[in-house]
Amino acid sequence: MKKGKIAYRFETPFYPGNILYVNLIKNYSCVNNCRFCGRPRNKKEIGKPNIYEKKANSFLYLSKSPSEKLVIEKIKEEIKKNDKEIAFIGLGEPLIYLDKVGRIIKKLKKKYPKIKTRIDTNGATREINENPLKVAKKLKVAGLDEIRISVNAINEKEYNKLCRPKFKDAFNNLTKFVKKCNKNGINTCVSFILNFRQGGIKSRPKKDYVKFALSLGIRKKNIILRNYLNVRQPKNENRNCKRI
Repeated sequence: MKKGKIAYRFETPFYPGNILYVNLIKNYSCVNNCRFCGRPRNKKEIGKPNIYEKKANSFLYLSKSPSEKLVIEKIKEEIKKNDKEIAFIGLGEPLIYLDKVGRIIKKLKKKYPKIKTRIDTNGATREINENPLKVAKKLKVAGLDEIRISVNAINEKEYNKLCRPKFKDAFNNLTKFVKKCNKNGINTCVSFILNFRQGGIKSRPKKDYVKFALSLGIRKKNIILRNYLNVRQPKNENRNCKRI
């Protein structure tokens, strides 16, 4: 099997080309099992088309999470003079590796102080579930500039049905984490999936998500709404993901 990429790029009208994406996730790992997510769930699905790898034009499967040293090396190899942002994403949950990500961000901020650092997360890892405030503080101390948290629901019942979290009380701790990140001075964005309908579960109207995000203290410009797409619907990103 070919090796998955650690540092990669893609460009759409919504996401400019001056962002370097970082993947350090072993085996597409995640603590949620969201119904709308196209990540491979087992070995048979590895290498088959999914919407994210198709969009990124990159194979992202890693048999193990790379060391800090290797991640830094790959970033140095791929970084460009006009890059504005380094984003920890991959296909899965980057904050499973909270301490590693924090140490890497600290090193990046020293070497590239003018480049923004970002993490995309579902905000539902064990550490967040146990202590949202501690995790928010760790990320702030590390030098994280922006966090995008996938929320996707406005109450626990709907969240559990749609995102199928591994941990109990995940939604309550997720919303605490959103507030703590915001309060600690990290530019905090939240995202919601729209137009999803499956097995009796369907998304709410976007006004419900906007109202809920505002109640968490999120600025309107930091609310991201994403139309549900499956791998058979590869449309332009700017049509399917937008800020309010």
